[in-house]
Amino acid sequence: MKLAFSRRATSSSSKSALCAVTSVYPRPWPLSNPLAPASKIVHSWWRCDHLPDRLAFVHGTLITDAGPIADSLLLTEGSRITYAGPWSEIPPGATLIDATGLNVSPGFIDIHIHGGDGSDFMDATAEDVDRVFAFHARHGVTALCPTTATAKREEILACLDAINAYRGRGDRFGRALGAHIEGPYLCQSKRGCHLPEHVRNPIEAEWRELLEHGPIATMTLAPELPGARPLIEALRRQGAIPSVGHSEALYHEIVEALDWGASHATHLYCAMTDAMNNRWRGTPNPRSAGIVEAVYLEERLSSELITDGKHLSKEMMILALRNKGYEKLAIISDAMRGAGMPDGEYTFGPRHGMVAVVKDREARIPDGTALASSVYAMDEMVRVFRDATGVPLWQAIRMASLTPAEILGVDDELGSLRPGKAADLILLDDACNVHGTWIAGQKVH
Repeated sequence: MKLAFSRRATSSSSKSALCAVTSVYPRPWPLSNPLAPASKIVHSWWRCDHLPDRLAFVHGTLITDAGPIADSLLLTEGSRITYAGPWSEIPPGATLIDATGLNVSPGFIDIHIHGGDGSDFMDATAEDVDRVFAFHARHGVTALCPTTATAKREEILACLDAINAYRGRGDRFGRALGAHIEGPYLCQSKRGCHLPEHVRNPIEAEWRELLEHGPIATMTLAPELPGARPLIEALRRQGAIPSVGHSEALYHEIVEALDWGASHATHLYCAMTDAMNNRWRGTPNPRSAGIVEAVYLEERLSSELITDGKHLSKEMMILALRNKGYEKLAIISDAMRGAGMPDGEYTFGPRHGMVAVVKDREARIPDGTALASSVYAMDEMVRVFRDATGVPLWQAIRMASLTPAEILGVDDELGSLRPGKAADLILLDDACNVHGTWIAGQKVH
């Protein structure tokens, strides 16, 4: 449909009742067609029997994947972006949204997120799942991968059921891009805050049930474990991203995992090997390379950073950025249920999970020897990373939007503000405070 442009927008007509229309949504492929791209599955969304709503975001600074554009214009029609660039004419009937003094940014995409506002996805109830999505929408997240924790098989399956049910209700507070299964196939010595009694080697009957249950976007596992290869190969065949993490693998084992289909490394520097801590494995060289060095040296491997300033010093963030680049490093929150909550004790993962003590916005297991996820949201992660590294805001936002979309393979639909893409966007100021969140052209915060 062609849009008629004029210098001034006319008043929007009153809305009629909602009725049926469809919108392309990023969805992991069903098992019946495991090689199809995730972004081509059609899912129902807001529906109307008249010309789709037109929005015009005016006079803001447009955040693009190539840099900012001042005094910009972004137009949407229905669930899609129709124009994004320098000031231009506005179509008649558009609703004007004054973004003066604000940044018009793609919504954040969090590929590693457990909970927030007192709830965890492992609680597996509609109320808890909605609460987590709504909390993070207030912090600029428009799409995410609900992340599990190491637990009993039936608890992980219940979490997947709850994610499926949320999607069936229409992705009310954000797009569910498929689950991130973190555990139970982890290295016991690198389990961190995951329950030790449920850490185990890959069991084929079990992981096949998980894959069939779905939807799974990515899975974190230790590739050195017996039985890891067929699991990695099966994940890749299904279109999910095998991610190495919570692992004591050496460099050559990571290269093998890449040959099997792995392509990502979970929370760089955390719960993984490097040249300084590999001696105890009896390697021929006491400074043998590990996962950290593999991330830096292997082009096939992307990774992610928890940029709360608690997990990593600013020097480590700068080191990662200089060695890997912003196009292969995603910013994640790794937020747990204590995000948005006062200091106190909160469980990681299921309600009977390991207790985490939150104090001064840092979560640790009771003996203090390990961090227990994070209590920062994505807007805060972007701000801390920008301030710590000195990168321009648009680049930090890119690492929290387009980069994770590219990692998941949904960048044809999500992650940047380009005509034809989904109208998932946020307004935020230069201090990264979120002033509004839109998903598919509908305001959710």
